[in-house]
Amino acid sequence: MRKTYPDTPLTSLHRFEFILQHQSDKFLRDSLGVGFGQVRIMEEIHDVIPRSQREIAARLYQTEANISRQLKELKRHGLVKISPHKNDKRQRDVSLTAKGKKKYDQAQKLVAKQHSQLLRLLSKNELKTFEHGIHNLIAAFGGPPSSR
Repeated sequence: MRKTYPDTPLTSLHRFEFILQHQSDKFLRDSLGVGFGQVRIMEEIHDVIPRSQREIAARLYQTEANISRQLKELKRHGLVKISPHKNDKRQRDVSLTAKGKKKYDQAQKLVAKQHSQLLRLLSKNELKTFEHGIHNLIAAFGGPPSSR
């Protein structure tokens, strides 16, 4: 018989994060033809021109290979421009095209609306406690670099 472990708040948070990403991905693909992971990449480069593929991978805690696959798709749709780095030909710089900026803005509005609807399920006190707890947990791990 397989041993089961009780749910903890962090297991529930991880499950929630997985469901939220899956739902956001489906919603964005159906609405705009881009996935949540691609929008996260676009978020990392929308106001920083250019950013290296290596830096994007580090900021999103993903492998360069995974970022490379996503970037190929974004480039195929004309949403990003990929060019050799000025000083290091082994690296590639990535920036949004005008079409990519427009798509990113559309995605941000859709995700904000989706998240707003979801967060309405919490009371003001629950939301404040949730935000405080999440920020504390992120800080405890050193927190990911913020793109803002």
